[in-house]
Order: sequence, then structure tokens, then C-alpha cells
Amino acid sequence: MVLMKEKQESAKRQLLSDSTTYDLLRCVDGLLAMFVFTPLIVFFWRGAWHLCNLYIYPDNLELTCWVSVMIGYTGALTLNLTQFLLTKYIRSHNAIAFSVLSRIYTILFAFTSVNHWRGVWLTLDYYTGFSFFSAGMSVLLCMLLLWFLRSSSSVLASPFLIAMDRTEGYFLAPTFFKSQPSNAGKFLLDITFSVLVISTLAFSVWRGIWELEDLAIFPEDSFSSALVSCIIGIALATAMTLLQFKVATVSAKLDSHPYAKLLLEQTWLFAQIVGAVSLWRGYWMLCNWYFMPEDHRYELGQWVSYAIGTGGCMILFIGNTNVMRGVGRDGFQSNGEGIALSNHYTSILYQFLQNIHYQPAISDPESTTKNGKATFCDENEASISGSYTVINQSEDGAVAT
Repeated sequence: MVLMKEKQESAKRQLLSDSTTYDLLRCVDGLLAMFVFTPLIVFFWRGAWHLCNLYIYPDNLELTCWVSVMIGYTGALTLNLTQFLLTKYIRSHNAIAFSVLSRIYTILFAFTSVNHWRGVWLTLDYYTGFSFFSAGMSVLLCMLLLWFLRSSSSVLASPFLIAMDRTEGYFLAPTFFKSQPSNAGKFLLDITFSVLVISTLAFSVWRGIWELEDLAIFPEDSFSSALVSCIIGIALATAMTLLQFKVATVSAKLDSHPYAKLLLEQTWLFAQIVGAVSLWRGYWMLCNWYFMPEDHRYELGQWVSYAIGTGGCMILFIGNTNVMRGVGRDGFQSNGEGIALSNHYTSILYQFLQNIHYQPAISDPESTTKNGKATFCDENEASISGSYTVINQSEDGAVAT
């Protein structure tokens, strides 16, 4: 076992030492995230969101807000609380059964995520209005709280974070305090805090930035507004893809100065958040312009958008990116790992095709309940999306098939 692990680590070092290959793969990852994955994810979210607008009390804004809130929080709490049970009983030994059940789980959790997000967003709109003040306070207050809690990375989304569908830790979502299910009371409170507080703050930040752009960027010209948002998102994503290694080097040098490192990392994360919101908004509005915009095909267009987004993400093994779950923590990683973008894709496939299998964060479903104790992966073994979970994409094994 020790010899095998040494060989795995040696293979990993050999791959990463070829900086030209690795840098090229990371650039390809960035391009795919910007121009393939994010459009598919936006197709899913746009279709699902508009279908909720059509079918969940469309004539009663207050009621539709609260129904989505109920679906979102109830579903998120339930699926987070049962993550270790799902890991234990839905095993990868039967590939077909695991593939079917895991995809059903992803579809259900993604539906929950859309309602969770929609409920928070529309409720804030309903009770605080659509204005610079409401949107600005949504960003300012929620970001200050997230910075204080060192959880601003929980707001991240594509193109800066991509969650590949792999068997290891498929159902797991890190929580704020990383509590163990063996301590039921603490685990319940941890899940509740992670879902009710951290996720709500993250969604509120998205709402604020999005609506500030609605109000500030060509408010009377939605097409020009969409193009500017796309330019902002693509420019930030491109710059951060190219600069991540240099900034990571600076961050590594600040390991002995934790507060300076935290400031650097949270500034870097905020730029990612603005880039992600801008790119999503731009693609979303362009879809409104060009993808089946006719009124008589509106409902069909949303179903097609939902189907393309869902099917495309699953075919590419990134279906979990549509799920908003988990809590990220700022400033706890070392050697610049908190700066590196979590959108690995081709680099993982390259490793897989080269038959390089690394020690997974959770190597076997049984390990999550070993000796009656459930375990989360280490802080350095997980990255979160806006609240999606990504189990160490740069180090794990095969995709879930």
C-alpha cells in the first residue's frame, strides 16, 4: 500500500513537473469553462428558473417566493443531512445502479438549488424592492459577513469552479464547522447554519451584483447590457486564468503572514465572484434574445433550455456543477492553493487517460462511517462552488460513469 501510494505521488509529481503541458491544460480548462461549461450551466438554470415562474403560482408573487423558499431550504437541509447515508448505501460497485441513482440525485438537488436561490432572490425583491440601495446593501452587508466568517469562496461558480461527476465523495458537501454525524446534535446545527446562513448570504451577493449591473449597464438596452456583462466576465476569467500561478506564488510567500494572505485571497475571490455573475448574466440575457424568444414558444423554449443544460452537463460529467451546496473557507490553505482556480477538467482527464490514479479524498464509501465516525475530506481536499462541492479536482480519481 505504501509503495503504491509512493508510485502515485511520483506519477503526479512527474505530470505537474511538465509545466508546459500542465499550463496548457489549465488554459484549455479555462476556455472550456468560459465557452462550453458555463453556457450549458446557464441553459439549465435559466430553463429551470423560468419553468418555476410558469408553474409555481405565477399570478401570486408573494406566494411563489415562499413556496420556492420552502422547497429550497427543506430540500437542501434534507439532502445535506442524508449525505453520509447516501454515500453508504449508493455505492459505485454496481456501475449502472450508481450512475442512475446519482443522476437522479443530481436532478433533484439541482431543482432544490434553483428554488433555494429563486426563493431568496425573489423574496428580497418583493420586500426590499429593485433599486440601487437594495442591491447595493445586498452586496455590501452579505459580503462583509462572508468576509468576517471567512466563507466568501462559498459564492463561487463557473467558470471559476467546475464540479466533475466522480464516484469519490459524490454526495458529500463540506459544512462550516466540519462536524461529524456521530455527534448528531452538532452535525444538525452545522448543516442548519451552513444552509440557512452561508448559502443565503451567497445567494444574496449574487442577487445584488446582478441587479446592480441591471441598473447601471445600459438599463434601457438589454442587448448592449448583455454584451458588456459578457465582456466583463470573459475579461476577468481570462486574466485570472493567466495570472493564477503568479498570484499563487505571492500567496505562498505570505503563508507566514496569515492576515495579509487572507486579504489577498478574499480580494482575488471577490474578483472571481464579479466575473462569474457578469458572465452568467450576459449569457442569460443573450439566451433571452436569441433562444426561442417568440411568445408562443416561450414555454417550450424553457423546457428545451432545461433539457440542453441538464443533458449537456451530464454527458460531459459536470452535472454536479448545477448543484449549489457546501461551504468554502478562505485563507486556510497553504502554498497558494487558495488562489488556484477550481475549474480542472482536461487536466483530470489527462491524468485519467494516462492511468494515473491518485489517492482519493474518500477512497471507499465505507470510510465515511469507519468505527462509527463519519469524516469529511480535509480542508485542502475540497473546493466549493457558490456553493457547489468539488472534491479535490486536481487530485482525485476517475469520473463517475
